[in-house]
Amino acid sequence: MITGARRERATALARAIQAASFAAALLASLALMLFPFLLRQVPETRLHAALPFMLLGVAGAFVHGVGFSPDNRLLRLLFGPACAWTLMVGGALLMLAP
Repeated sequence: MITGARRERATALARAIQAASFAAALLASLALMLFPFLLRQVPETRLHAALPFMLLGVAGAFVHGVGFSPDNRLLRLLFGPACAWTLMVGGALLMLAP
């Protein structure tokens, strides 16, 4: 049985992860919208291959960050923080890879 203090710590951790997801998505989307010239050194083929993955990750992080939790198990996995962060970081690494 989970005690009250343990439940509060789990809730606080979940809210911190949620806030981190929202902050990461907000920073990534603002950087891409306000400073698109940062991507001018990235070759077009790599940019067109990596940007969709990164933007899907940003969308998933926004969904998780605002607190939406779907009832469907597959959607819950896809819009979870692990998948969203993996897509965001993977897309960024694809763009920055030599």
